[in-house]
Amino acid sequence: MPMFENTKIVANAASPSPSALPRRRRKQVVSLLLPPITAGQSLNDSSSGFLLCAAGRLRYAAIASFALALLLLARSGTKNGKSHDDMMETLTGSSRPFQYIGDLDPSEPQPWPEEEEDWHALHETLVKRVEESDASSSNQANDYLPQLVFYGDSITEGWNGTSFGNLPGQHRMWTTGEDESIRDVFANAFGDKSDWGERALKPPLVLGISGSRTYDFIWRVVNGEFPISPLLDNAEAIDNNSDVFPIEQLERIYILLMGTNNLGGGMLPEPTLKGMDAAGRTILQLHEKHFPNTPAAMLFSELLPRKDDFRAVKMCPPRCKNVETLEPFQSFMPAIKKVNRALPNLLDGWREDFKNSRIILLSANNVTSEVGASEQNGNTIHSYTPVINCGHEMFAFDDINELDVYMPDRLHPNAKGYKLWSRCLKKGLDVIMSR
Repeated sequence: MPMFENTKIVANAASPSPSALPRRRRKQVVSLLLPPITAGQSLNDSSSGFLLCAAGRLRYAAIASFALALLLLARSGTKNGKSHDDMMETLTGSSRPFQYIGDLDPSEPQPWPEEEEDWHALHETLVKRVEESDASSSNQANDYLPQLVFYGDSITEGWNGTSFGNLPGQHRMWTTGEDESIRDVFANAFGDKSDWGERALKPPLVLGISGSRTYDFIWRVVNGEFPISPLLDNAEAIDNNSDVFPIEQLERIYILLMGTNNLGGGMLPEPTLKGMDAAGRTILQLHEKHFPNTPAAMLFSELLPRKDDFRAVKMCPPRCKNVETLEPFQSFMPAIKKVNRALPNLLDGWREDFKNSRIILLSANNVTSEVGASEQNGNTIHSYTPVINCGHEMFAFDDINELDVYMPDRLHPNAKGYKLWSRCLKKGLDVIMSR
């Protein structure tokens, strides 16, 4: 039976409202990183005003070294991946416990409970970051490029090398200095060390919060996490009936990855899709509201593969494959594949409703066998294509040991993973900017 299809919920396992969900266990690790640093900025950059204390860095190094030692031990053990699975489960004491959200409306905006102080603190920080960006002047050079706005959950926040504004716990299985390496990858791909960063109207915004689901993401963007400053002078009215996309008027590109935490909370694929639809439409509607004379552009990502199977097992109860026997699901992948299969039609609806837009779906379909391939069905990408098949660049690996190189916890990329994924994002940006 496919995952999450025709399943029942264990009796008396009603879902609580968000305000009744248990308080998230605080990670007792370095806490000097709020507000979180910007991607590409060193933890020890005094301009941020937040120096990482020596004790915190030593503690993080010890945790990372311990995780690395277990990772190496797992890779030298059994070939069927069991030792790696056991290791990941052992390290999850620093991650969030399972919280069932299957009965919540994924499209109804609502924040996390007030008790979730780190979530609210990070949201406030991101709002301030958006306000500061809006207040800054734009770089209107002749060869300007749009501002990039990255939206999402822990994978998006990971571009900053953080989780809830702090160094991630040992369950992320990053090695010592991984956070700085990831920020450097971002800086070289999209930030101040990149051609895009030098030519962008404004520096990129990274607006991700770990654990985000569609409903709290929608709440975030309608409560301050959406930039509203125009970036170009004298924007002319656009013709929604024209077949020519006004690329010269494009000010921002929104990059959105959202939905895996809906499934991770026991939500079915159908409501997860409803939430993803609402999340994407919220961004496009806000753009239309604030910038009626400016075209919209979005890179929307399929759900990335996740092989943290032990978390799927732990969802039972209440979300079980067989409620009578309490047989758990063994993987998230059937649900992820069902969601991803529905996304092309979903985004077609957006393109129909938002005429003056370029909306690209980034897919993990593996149409090529080589990492970094730049062709689609034998043709180099030069024109507007609604779907970009990234294959390995979105972690579509059949070999689990190969996946572990880029996603050591089988859910979040490490520095190598972010560098790989950045190639897929660049392909999408190239298509959006094609004339």
